Amino acid sequence: MKGGQRVKMDYQSELKKLQEGSSYWKPKVGQFKVRALSELEEADPYVQGEEKTPQAKIKILVNEEEKIWTFGKGKTPASTYGQLVELATKHANQLQGVEFTVVVKSDGTKNDYTIV
Repeated sequence: MKGGQRVKMDYQSELKKLQEGSSYWKPKVGQFKVRALSELEEADPYVQGEEKTPQAKIKILVNEEEKIWTFGKGKTPASTYGQLVELATKHANQLQGVEFTVVVKSDGTKNDYTIV
């Protein structure tokens, strides 16, 4: 690597990420019945260049499969994070066991999630 910074690869960590990769939920456009299997948790931040974006994650059951759903920790009630926090407040301040519908729309670049 010419002029680049060398970073030691943590192969065990990378293997774990690869194995978990198939367990992440990457929804297409449509409507999905979802059940929360955990509460919201902090996730590894999304890193783009020097910028780090905080992320959250939740374990869900969708189409009879357990998945992990990660998304940016938005700062507005309309964000995915904000909608899930609001949903939790309507269910005795918890998400685990709560069933809800996720409506996924896309502009071709970015997905938009509405939680009903």
